[in-house]
Amino acid sequence: MNQNAYFVQQIKDSMMPSTGCTEPVAIALNTATARKHASGSFVRLTLTLDPYLYKNAMGVGIPGSDERGVALCAALGVTAGNADAKMNVLGEVSEDALLKAKELQADVKVEVLQSGSTLFIQTELYTDIDAIRVITLGEHTNIVDISHAPFPQFDYKDEPLGEAEIQQYSLKDFIDFADTVAVEELVFLEEGLKMNRTIAAEGKNFGLGAQLESLLEQGLLADSPATAAKRVTAAGSFARMSGVSLPVMTATGSGNQGITLFLTIDAVAQKLNIAHERELRAIALAALVNIFGKSYIGALSAICACGVASGLGASIGICYLLGGGEKQMLGAARNILGAISGMVCDGAKEGCAHKVELSAGLAVDAAMLAMAGRDVSEQDGILAEDLGGLFSNLGYLVNTGMAKTNEAIVEIMTRK
Repeated sequence: MNQNAYFVQQIKDSMMPSTGCTEPVAIALNTATARKHASGSFVRLTLTLDPYLYKNAMGVGIPGSDERGVALCAALGVTAGNADAKMNVLGEVSEDALLKAKELQADVKVEVLQSGSTLFIQTELYTDIDAIRVITLGEHTNIVDISHAPFPQFDYKDEPLGEAEIQQYSLKDFIDFADTVAVEELVFLEEGLKMNRTIAAEGKNFGLGAQLESLLEQGLLADSPATAAKRVTAAGSFARMSGVSLPVMTATGSGNQGITLFLTIDAVAQKLNIAHERELRAIALAALVNIFGKSYIGALSAICACGVASGLGASIGICYLLGGGEKQMLGAARNILGAISGMVCDGAKEGCAHKVELSAGLAVDAAMLAMAGRDVSEQDGILAEDLGGLFSNLGYLVNTGMAKTNEAIVEIMTRK
């Protein structure tokens, strides 16, 4: 496989439609898979989660539901989940299925691992005649075990982030790809644009999206590319986190990262009348940078990747839109990490839309400043000269320096 083909496949593999926040959806996919393979009538279910996934599932909206909670996510997977639909497992939730799930959740026991950052979901589902275990590991859809009782031994190990193949490449390689790949190879990105524009349009009718539209109409927000990016991404994120039953195109396992990546670049392209082919190339470049960044910080962590991965990628994509080169793109990356490298992830909920709004607006500002020759010095703080150094330092900060941060966040959230 040549380099361009490899990069196209990496981008395709990193994206998947999802109805609802990916953590509760991953739980529902796991329990729906258990129900699909179990015989007999449901009796009880034990769900075990890593603390990062638990944090992101405990308070966020669930598609098709008027209530929230990890136990309800698990029960909905049993009563309404379509295990064959992957991350659209809760794409169709009937009133009857919701009522049954509310009744079932009393028989769902939720356990949380004391430590560990590798994504982990385990369901043990018991019926009147059967018992089945399903394990998801590392990625939201990566089901690695479906076993009937007696269950074979499975030892969860917190695997440290290793050297990913994508880390062998440089920003220059990603730029060369964006310049040379046949545009026909990028047409698949159209689906993500359409999907994420649709949920953003819905989100402008209520919540944060409607409030930002009102501020714009009152003249309290400037009608700028940065404001356009903030409005559309915040609207899409708020709608999604509220549980609106519309799919989004995810990026590296996150709907909010997909919204940030696609719609930040799209807002600037539309505002500045950038050619559509140029926009697709910019999104592809941003997607590769996002994949590269997440390979250092992991699928889930104590920091918000909407800023430091997808937002940073979008900022580099905006530099590409504007005709910038590697120098400006690295400047934009340093502007991002020099500003919000410590923005914590305190669980999935509507408030994440404010973080998405901040990340999108900063992505535009960071790119514009870099294009004007202004960026944070590589000597500052955790910054570095090249993209690999930037993300290597960030990964060390997150995975070593902030090892206890997530425990403190979960403790505070559960105490409330």
